[in-house]
Amino acid sequence: MVCAPPSDRCRRSSMTPLSHLCTDDLSDRVVALTDGPPIMLRRVRRDVARLAAWLAMQPGHNWVLASEHPYDFLVSLLAVWHAGKQVTVPASLQPGAVREATAQADGLLDGLGTWQSSTDTATDMDAVLRPFNAERSLLDLFTSGSSGAPKRIRKSAAQLEREIVVLESCWGGRREPVFATVPHHHIYGLLFRLLWPLASGRPFDTLMCTAPEFLLARLDAHGPGQVVSSPSQLNRMPDLIDLQVLQGKATRFYSSGGPLNPTAAGCFQRILGTAPVEIFGSTETGGVAWREQRDGDDSWTPLPGVQIARSAAGALVLCSPFIDDDAPYETNDAATLLDDGRFRIHGRLDRIVKIEEKRLSLSELEARLVEHPWVREAAAIVLSEGRQIVATVVALNDDGQLALEQLGRAALGKRLRTHLRQWFDAVLLPRRWRYPDVLPYNERGKLAADDLAAMFETTETQRE
Repeated sequence: MVCAPPSDRCRRSSMTPLSHLCTDDLSDRVVALTDGPPIMLRRVRRDVARLAAWLAMQPGHNWVLASEHPYDFLVSLLAVWHAGKQVTVPASLQPGAVREATAQADGLLDGLGTWQSSTDTATDMDAVLRPFNAERSLLDLFTSGSSGAPKRIRKSAAQLEREIVVLESCWGGRREPVFATVPHHHIYGLLFRLLWPLASGRPFDTLMCTAPEFLLARLDAHGPGQVVSSPSQLNRMPDLIDLQVLQGKATRFYSSGGPLNPTAAGCFQRILGTAPVEIFGSTETGGVAWREQRDGDDSWTPLPGVQIARSAAGALVLCSPFIDDDAPYETNDAATLLDDGRFRIHGRLDRIVKIEEKRLSLSELEARLVEHPWVREAAAIVLSEGRQIVATVVALNDDGQLALEQLGRAALGKRLRTHLRQWFDAVLLPRRWRYPDVLPYNERGKLAADDLAAMFETTETQRE
């Protein structure tokens, strides 16, 4: 497999390059929606110029961005790049993660109040806002930690720009505002919630919709629009509201961070006419593929420009313009390639473990649990308690909750183990169980291994 060099498609696109966003003369364009007056492009240019001028006078080169407000974050990102400096985004905005990132950087930007205005004149703005070099403008992000400790990944503005152009070629053309139920400080939220809307001329909502009712209110006030969301939220949405109320208001849902439950996808398809657009990818790879689940088809279509292959070990291998490497990139995802160019994913190869010398795919065990009529979602991990055992966190549906109340934890666990015995040896079956109302997804919509393990540190655990 030979990787082709990145195309210059982004430079031929009608979209505004990231390096030129603040040189755009369309000052009356609405950039962002708030709970008050909208934010216009003229304010973005002014704020970016002031912060960039201040940063240019500072000795430090690497700046940590930790603003919870998406507008402040966007201004800070563009200002750092216009100042010719580098950005680090912490693994999360929790104090410990911000502190660790800042200890390895030269400064912290956690809001627009952390700097002083240094220029107001149009001449200064024009000088400060000259287009930056997108290949040399760098951004360090961290992986989600779903398979271990977060890992630092470096991206250039040019890589992000190439991905935005591909997204626009697939789903662009509409100028509706973008609403979000996910934060902006990971690669999915950054691209879909901030950079893609900004470059394509669509307003983004600065408020994060933490509940379906809040999303509906924002759509009523400013819609119709597109919604950037996650599987953990979309899987629950059909149980929380009547999806019919979103008809004509939410024109498209995006989902990334993990697979969307086929049942939930079917609800959206049946009621709204189309399933959410799911994006398969990672911080390391950027976007890889997409799908809209229909009629049980769970295959993925590579994004334009992404080439795929399969390694001897069965892993998905890809060449992508969104990766800063000319060599093929081997993922940890077990894949089957289809004749029509699409592929299927069968869980992560690094989630294959050995219990008592027997191999177990944790992904397969989770999938088999979800097939049980009482189970909505499931997550499995391995614990070491003198020996390695499988522990499972299960979110039950309404029927499952009723069974839990009637049978109790021990009997319910036995029922689920009996179900799993159809496919797994007894030694591989879960020995510890937890039954929370929802799985402990983090703000990225991911299940971090540490968060799952923490659920078994208390005594409220049923053993087999």
